[in-house]
Amino acid sequence: MHKDQKFFVFFGIAVVIIAVILVFLNFSKTDKEFVPRDKNSFTSQEDYLNYLEEYKNAQSKDTYGGKTPEETLQLFVNALKKGDTTLASKYFVLSKQVEIKKELEQGIKSGGVNKFIEFYSFDKKKVTKMGELDLYEIEYLNEKGEAPGFIFSIKFVQESNLWKIESL
Repeated sequence: MHKDQKFFVFFGIAVVIIAVILVFLNFSKTDKEFVPRDKNSFTSQEDYLNYLEEYKNAQSKDTYGGKTPEETLQLFVNALKKGDTTLASKYFVLSKQVEIKKELEQGIKSGGVNKFIEFYSFDKKKVTKMGELDLYEIEYLNEKGEAPGFIFSIKFVQESNLWKIESL
């Protein structure tokens, strides 16, 4: 093999190795999961502003929610019926997902989740738009038209174009 041929073979192998490494790094790179923080945890204004940027970025990548408030609730209930508290919690706004997952796990143990699913099956509901905001309250009523205390606040998240549960 001539000197020039050896150089091109070596150069070609080096390019292939670098390309494989870059592809591997690109595929193995994962976005870190957004973790909500307590308002007292910020060390500076810059720290808080960085957190807000991370929050917006995480919202824009969020794929859990419905195109309507009712669809979001249906997805949430379907996850609860399966006993999947992780999935069910993802239909809440990002800042409440960790907290609500714990509450749902306790609700499954106590039977409260089953009680909710029972009330959810009633067809009657009261939907109230809250002012000019993209925020709705949905209250499910029992067969007597009484409210058992399950009121959902559901808001539209512009970054993801999805409806998310804000509170229950």
